[in-house]
Amino acid sequence: MRLCHTILGLIATLVLSLPATAEVELTPLAGYRMGGEFDVNNRADNEDRRVDLEDTVSQGLLLNVDLSEPGKQLEFYLGRQETTARSSEGFLTPTRTSVDLTITQLQFGGLYFPGGTTTGGFVSGVAGVTRLDPKPSGLDTHHRASLSLGGGYKWPLNDHLRLRLDLRGLYTVLDSGGAVFCSGGCNVRFESNGFFQVEASAGLAVRF
Repeated sequence: MRLCHTILGLIATLVLSLPATAEVELTPLAGYRMGGEFDVNNRADNEDRRVDLEDTVSQGLLLNVDLSEPGKQLEFYLGRQETTARSSEGFLTPTRTSVDLTITQLQFGGLYFPGGTTTGGFVSGVAGVTRLDPKPSGLDTHHRASLSLGGGYKWPLNDHLRLRLDLRGLYTVLDSGGAVFCSGGCNVRFESNGFFQVEASAGLAVRF
């Protein structure tokens, strides 16, 4: 909850600090996120296990600001997914084969419109941090670098509303050999360098 309050505070500060002439778009997103798998190693038995992230719905918020150069926008991306990390065998304990997981991305970057406007087709690129927050509480939370690349389309509905469709790929870096979610004396370690997900989403952009 504190992280959400901090993020909303940063958005408000950014919006208030913009020049009065800057055009700003705020877009709540709803989507579906697929993929995401990584390997772990249990040093107790030296066995490697594959962990898969369940495909689930996702939510997000986009903040875009027009830049002085035509066809370019600054972009702030906040994405969130409630999912479950599953393995065919126990990976935190011999009997635990799944862990509920909240994945949150906080990333900055930009949009580029080949047509030189702020509607139509675009490509996007943002980078920042991913927070991996397992449940129940007491398990370790991890923050890792991440990158998102994608594209989409914006349809102008009127002067202040735009329908936005996105397809993005999200890559989160994992430190191979670093501890997994368990805390204190855990023998389970990441064996992957990262995991990749694909997200399709839609939203209604409000321009002001």
